[in-house]
Amino acid sequence: MKLAMYDHQPTFVALQNGQFWGVPIIGYDSIDDILNDWQNFLANVLININDDKIIDNDNATQLDPQHFEQPVQHPRQLPAVGFNYLDHMKEMDIVKPKRPNIFNKFVSSLAGPHNSIHLSSDTVDWESELVVVIGRGGRNISREDAEDAIAGYMVGQDISDRTVQSIDGPSTQFDLGKSYKNYSPVGPYITTIADVDDIVSKTVTTKVNGEIMQQATIDKMIFDIQTLVSYISNVIELYPGDLIFTGTPSGTGVGRDPQVFLKSGDLFTSEIDGLGTIETKVN
Repeated sequence: MKLAMYDHQPTFVALQNGQFWGVPIIGYDSIDDILNDWQNFLANVLININDDKIIDNDNATQLDPQHFEQPVQHPRQLPAVGFNYLDHMKEMDIVKPKRPNIFNKFVSSLAGPHNSIHLSSDTVDWESELVVVIGRGGRNISREDAEDAIAGYMVGQDISDRTVQSIDGPSTQFDLGKSYKNYSPVGPYITTIADVDDIVSKTVTTKVNGEIMQQATIDKMIFDIQTLVSYISNVIELYPGDLIFTGTPSGTGVGRDPQVFLKSGDLFTSEIDGLGTIETKVN
């Protein structure tokens, strides 16, 4: 099942023959409200819904994908993972980590699926990522129980100012370099974990002005989703609505020879099979 914000209300979304259909979710003001009531929603609402019921609903309406809004408005935390694809490690000339490299993207950098940015420097880079949406959450979650803490998945962009990121040496300002206004877009909707078959087989694709820059399957991650949820929760408590950015594949601008970065007028799109597409326009 897909959960979207559409016309400022939470909406069930189904896709049929390339067309989105939607039915408003009654009893909740936002997806944030749903995530804060995730166990109840899962047991008493979501269990009774499927794509056919949405499409056949008399109240279903056709949705314009350009009008999908930021699905999660107020997460408490945006933990993110650096260096989680081996080919990306190689292009960055970094040794494979022994444990997940975790940094923080500040929540004020969050944006929706149809995003625009002003460049903070002439070294702003693209990164497309799988984003894990926390449902139940918790602390000290075992790897075996990790999926029970997850509500679903989204597409994300970890837009990165490489100058700021390494202003006092390599990786010295990860958090700030990735947290300018609108540098953390997500969307276009949440695809619930039960609605995703074999998430690790999905392909992450980045395009800049239509040209493929990054492309890799999620199974190429060094640390898988369950490991990340467990590892992070062993230090910080994960709350409903928290978003985990899981790392980016190779093909970033900083890893190219010669290096290339985003410039005014560019269109940066990110897609994951079955999870949708988001886009950022560079002003």
